Amino acid sequence: MDTEARTALLDARWLGMGGVGSFTRSLLHGLAEVEPGDRWVVWGPAAAGEIRWPGAVHVPCSVSPTAWFGQRSALQMPPSDVVLHPHQTRPVHRRPAAVCVLDLIQLQHPSPPVRAAKALRLRLSISSAATLFTISPSVRDELVARFGVDEASISVLHLPVDAEAARRIAERRAVGTPDRVVLAVGRFTPHKNHRRLVRAFAGTRFAATGGQLHLVGGPPGGLDLGPDPLPPGVRVLGALDAAGLEDAMAGALALVQPSLVEGYGLPVAEALMAGIPVTSSPVPSVTDFGPPGVPVFDPTSVTAMADAIDETVDLVDASRYWERVDRASWMSVQPTPATLAGQVVDGLRRAQLL
Repeated sequence: MDTEARTALLDARWLGMGGVGSFTRSLLHGLAEVEPGDRWVVWGPAAAGEIRWPGAVHVPCSVSPTAWFGQRSALQMPPSDVVLHPHQTRPVHRRPAAVCVLDLIQLQHPSPPVRAAKALRLRLSISSAATLFTISPSVRDELVARFGVDEASISVLHLPVDAEAARRIAERRAVGTPDRVVLAVGRFTPHKNHRRLVRAFAGTRFAATGGQLHLVGGPPGGLDLGPDPLPPGVRVLGALDAAGLEDAMAGALALVQPSLVEGYGLPVAEALMAGIPVTSSPVPSVTDFGPPGVPVFDPTSVTAMADAIDETVDLVDASRYWERVDRASWMSVQPTPATLAGQVVDGLRRAQLL
């Protein structure tokens, strides 16, 4: 088939759904900026159609991309010659496809049968893809080691941050004094490690002197912290909309990312972009893409986490955090949505899908 005549389908149904939703939003905005051509179909909610570029066609779809193990809308896919899926959970089909494997967290599901089913689904998704994308070298390396994927077939994308939201938060922080609050942002799931975080916070000097820990990321009932009551100073803010999250970040002294594993760790990059000090477990947004000097801790050690929180607060209180963490140099090399879209289009062309 002549690649010049190929129609590409972008599976944008993930828009608004967590980290993959942020990735999809950035990709859509980037494609709208670089305008890759008029032979594209954007398949997803109405909001996805509003970000189209000239000539791209929007086909509405309100079915969740996770329904029926990802197969609920397999027979509803619009016609196309190639497909770009922003997540490894995707409909089974025979069209040439590019698949983004954002993380391998699904392989840590606590139920052995579910874990085995997810591993099989991932293996099928990977083996049937014409090319793969991911957002961290660590995920790329694991795909090579665990699934035998040819490293040359994997493109590592540099995930951009919402610069406008970061600017708004930074402007608010410049004219106010942050509260004595450490903020944690992340879905209330086991790999986010909230139980250890709460125990660690309770043992900090920061907590002993009136500091608070605010948890953002889901309904309070979904947070499993064990049988003990919340320690003093811990507040569960639950799921927040975009404006509420900006409010929480604008008022925080620092952000802590305690995750046991992440594909990227977007809240870290979002906080740093907005000028919020960070301490984190070794997630890719710190170890692979972050500025040097961010205080990093072992997420399996409550003591190490507590020490890192106190260290970060001490650096902030002494106005020395940004002496240690070179945010200015880091910001000068941050990608934009157009950068992300350019990487994706180049990867598709290298795979001869466009």
